[in-house]
Amino acid sequence: MIKNSTRHDQGVYTCELRNKVGSQESNSAVYVAIYFKPIVQLTMEPPTPVSELDRLNITLMCKVESGNPDILQAVRWYLDGELLKELPDCGGNATDYMFCDIDPSKLLLEDVGRSFHGNYSCEGMNEAGWGPLSPDEELMVYYPPGAASLVYEPMRVIKKSSVTLRCSVDDAGRPETTTYRWLRGTHLIQDVTTANWTIDPVTLETESNFTCLAYNKGGEGDPATVYIEVSAPPTFIERLPLYHGALVNASNINISCRVECSPLCSMQWLKDGKLLNLNSSSSLYSVSNTVIPPDTRTSDFESIRSMLMWNMSAWPGGQLDRIHDSANYTCQSTHNEVGPGVRSSTAFRVEYPPENITVSNKIVNVTEGHIPEKVICSATAYPEATYQWKHESGTFITKGNNALIISSPVSRTEGGNYTCEAINRHGKIAQKTFINVLYKPECGITQGEVDGKLALICAAHANPREVDFTWRIKNENDTLEENIEKKGLQSILMLDSHVENFRTYVCVANNSEGPSVPCERDVTPYQEKSSKFRDTG
Repeated sequence: MIKNSTRHDQGVYTCELRNKVGSQESNSAVYVAIYFKPIVQLTMEPPTPVSELDRLNITLMCKVESGNPDILQAVRWYLDGELLKELPDCGGNATDYMFCDIDPSKLLLEDVGRSFHGNYSCEGMNEAGWGPLSPDEELMVYYPPGAASLVYEPMRVIKKSSVTLRCSVDDAGRPETTTYRWLRGTHLIQDVTTANWTIDPVTLETESNFTCLAYNKGGEGDPATVYIEVSAPPTFIERLPLYHGALVNASNINISCRVECSPLCSMQWLKDGKLLNLNSSSSLYSVSNTVIPPDTRTSDFESIRSMLMWNMSAWPGGQLDRIHDSANYTCQSTHNEVGPGVRSSTAFRVEYPPENITVSNKIVNVTEGHIPEKVICSATAYPEATYQWKHESGTFITKGNNALIISSPVSRTEGGNYTCEAINRHGKIAQKTFINVLYKPECGITQGEVDGKLALICAAHANPREVDFTWRIKNENDTLEENIEKKGLQSILMLDSHVENFRTYVCVANNSEGPSVPCERDVTPYQEKSSKFRDTG
């Protein structure tokens, strides 16, 4: 007899008889089966976690780890400690009947969603009775976060400021989300995955649809989209130049500025601080305003270009007055909802080419070897003229200076015409001055024949050209005054044929700068008679 039997007492039993002679085991055996309650383990197929979006079927299996018999007659299934189902279920209604003739150790969960998430356990029954509850096994069902909600602040978004977008979800999903996906328009923002996104500074591309959604391993939640409208205070894109010049007889004159402003502003023009009257049909001016759409290449918002045009047909004589029509012009905008107006001014001047050119001396007399006085060249022009001097040979003497200054002693070859040119971008004009280099005469005596008679000809080179000549015989004090004829820079001495002695004739030329070096000519009586001469001067 086996008392207080346990599962370990199960097995095949035989008996053995023994006496003094010996022992013998029985020819037959008996199998003793010890029934004990099943110990079970719950498994799942496929393994978790699973995604709700896949809508999978999950099979729960209650497997016998130990028990006798190891065939389960019934299984109770639990979810989070509460009885979910007991199989088989052979109730009286038709729905229960389908659970009557099935394997109770398997439970099929169909179209698994988030409501199936939880800790599952089972307990099994065999002929020994109900065994203990199995350890919990978690069925983890991932599902996407809920629909996003998107707001931004401040509500008034201004260019170059900052704006913060905040994305939130009521249901963080499973696993609980901490990551978000952002789009600007259709462009995915790769480097932003947080719930909040601050844009600083705000630019043109900020004016767009922004979309956010939360996502996790279970998938993506429904997105939310907002449109951010960006305002831009008045700001110059193109200012007026500090200076603008127009030719006195120009037929087409205009200046323009361009102001970025969103919402759009309006433009005004002022002359010397006073609003221009543009409403009259006889107005001297007209204005053309052009709205330019936003430009993503430059990040400029919508802007307005305003052009002020001179109606030259309405101006006296069809041209500007070089004095009275020079003024300061201002382009200014009105304010808009996010900023004050702006203004830009230009100094408008009437321009004309150089005219009325003069030189301080048209003729400058200077003795050779001396420095001439300077000559000042001046002309009226706007913009002011620049000056250059050049010699008649084509050599530039000075550039950028209206004064002709020769700082070294001059030679006669440096004399001549010097031209001053006054130049600006509209033209040039010229005036000449003459540097008159004065020097003493230089003379020479040659033989010649005048009216068939023998003569000595004294020729001079001099400036001034007003030259006087004196003749004498060397070593004699008296000057010769007869048989002499002056022709410009020449003096002709007619020779006497009756002279018997050797003579040296001396000629001196003289002008306002002084006398020349005497020039000489030796003459013998034979030479006088035979017309042969020897020049020694």
